[in-house]
Amino acid sequence: MTRALGRRVHLGLLLTILLAFGLRLYAIERQDIWGDEAFSIWLSSQALTDVVAGGSDTHPPLYPSLLYLWLRLAGSVPLTTRFLSVLGGTLLVPVVYILGCCAFPSSSPPPFGAGQDSSSRGRNWQVGGLAAILVAISPILVYYSQETRMYGMVTLLAAISVYWAVRLIKEPDCRVAWLAYYVATLAAAYTHYYAFFVILAENLVLITLWLYLRQRRNLTHWFVAQGCITLAYLPWILVQTAFLSGKASARFEEWGLAPALRIAGETLSAFSAGLAVPSMTTALVTMLFLIAVAAGLIALVRRSRPQSWLIAAYFFLPLSLAWVANPIMPFFYPRYLLLIAPAFYLLAAWGVTAWQDLWRPLSIVGAALLLVGSLFSLLGYYTDDDFLRGRYGQMMAHIQANAQPGDGLILANQLQRPIFEYYQPEGLEASYFPKYEYALEDPRTALDLAAFASRHPRLWLIRFGNPAEYDPQGFLPRWLATHGSKAYFDGWVDADLSLYVMTPAGKSSATQQPLRVDFGDQVRLLGYAFSADQVAPGDTLLLTLYWQALVPIPERYTVFTHLLDGSERIVAQVDSEPQGGGLPTDRWDAGQVVQDNYALTIDPNAGSGLHVVEAGMYLLETLERLPVRDSDSGTHLGDRVLLGTIEVQAP
Repeated sequence: MTRALGRRVHLGLLLTILLAFGLRLYAIERQDIWGDEAFSIWLSSQALTDVVAGGSDTHPPLYPSLLYLWLRLAGSVPLTTRFLSVLGGTLLVPVVYILGCCAFPSSSPPPFGAGQDSSSRGRNWQVGGLAAILVAISPILVYYSQETRMYGMVTLLAAISVYWAVRLIKEPDCRVAWLAYYVATLAAAYTHYYAFFVILAENLVLITLWLYLRQRRNLTHWFVAQGCITLAYLPWILVQTAFLSGKASARFEEWGLAPALRIAGETLSAFSAGLAVPSMTTALVTMLFLIAVAAGLIALVRRSRPQSWLIAAYFFLPLSLAWVANPIMPFFYPRYLLLIAPAFYLLAAWGVTAWQDLWRPLSIVGAALLLVGSLFSLLGYYTDDDFLRGRYGQMMAHIQANAQPGDGLILANQLQRPIFEYYQPEGLEASYFPKYEYALEDPRTALDLAAFASRHPRLWLIRFGNPAEYDPQGFLPRWLATHGSKAYFDGWVDADLSLYVMTPAGKSSATQQPLRVDFGDQVRLLGYAFSADQVAPGDTLLLTLYWQALVPIPERYTVFTHLLDGSERIVAQVDSEPQGGGLPTDRWDAGQVVQDNYALTIDPNAGSGLHVVEAGMYLLETLERLPVRDSDSGTHLGDRVLLGTIEVQAP
């Protein structure tokens, strides 16, 4: 490489590093802190002895320990907590560039005797440069460089470990290389357990190489280094084994072909197009990268070099071992394999660069397509709400803005404790359900709910995560809907939020009216009740509906309740599954009568005059309403029933 060319390459690398830094900082606060991030912040906010204690976290303690120091230096707002990952993601770019230059040398004859043609000279910086650019704009690497978790850090450390392993192949007598390899590898292992998959790949290639070359001295040094890593990791194994064994599962059916294809497919798609919703574009970008990787493997076979084979092992062995380990893991996510993403981009860059042997423009077009595909997917990450992991912070802000004096919070699922403490609104009492001491179905739960409700005229229910895991029968919304009226519901990605206006003890509805109206020959409305005949703008009207199942109902229908003015404009509305979602229609028995409460908050800008209340049922997936008819006469009433009039008296 000439001096002038070298300056241009180094300038290009600097610009790529700056590009990576800018992309990782851009819109870094677009997403709220989500559950896993909140746990990282919560854990690292504890005393350092608690941070490194066995059982505090599933993962090894290096990242939480660094975050412990970082939080005390930089604070805990989203920008500063994520900046540690930004730095790691940015540093990955030069590491991958150097790794590409070392792993795909341009001049040294390979030990295995494969030849080298003159067209490949100088190609090492091209491989490293293209791979560095792909890393800089990789949607999934940008994504995890904006997250307060350890995945970006272990990716950087694993790449550094592989780089020094490559150096050991070329310079086995370099003491600095041995020491640097030891430190980087041990640090990676203390960051994430999947780092051991990369260590196994390094062992596979280097032991095979030195056995082939009969270099016993290098083998001895290698085994000593691996033994030192094992001894240094042994304390954590002893501390954490009991905790991890309690989380292990035994799903041996996951060793089938279908799970293997799923793991490979999800991982390759994530590395190619990021975490985008599957689409034709996602499939096209993934196909482009797979073609480039396949070309890289073909070029690798044609020009066999041990350091190049280490890159292949760096990618394929952990991918295979993830499938092997999957049956004892609770679940699999592509982020677990993020640490092998650099190898994926190096192989793709090597493949595209090798196309110069066929036709130089083909190589240029191939590189351009990979870059355009990555940038298109990256644009989706910045603009598509499907990438959002949660809106818990926005949800808490909504509560803070709409809460009234005396409101209380019911937090369903103890796992939201870290994120709630991060975003906790001021001045509102909160209580967690289910309790650690007993399950939701325990009679003490109802007593605790009643005691809590007696202190709060309105209760916000925050269901975090998957309710099927902690409240499969919908106990909490059913209890609240029975003892109060649902006034609001909305989903916030990783949680949903409901508001219930609680009925004071001993108070009953002021107006009760019998009715006989059938909905789709499946459900009969037996009657309704209003809490008042007159309301003012901003007031809350309590509405009770009395349903009866005529037959077993296979579908889950949503109830809509609206208060309409003279122009049929909606001035109050609540849509919900019956009993606050706690008793869906597909769980009703034939003949069962269901009391269903709603709280309609009148628009503060509503005008004076008579307003009418309408109700009905619809299928959420299609928004198709059930037809309504009079039970006695059979008269068709359309797709809604008008219940009665309410007078709104504006000041």
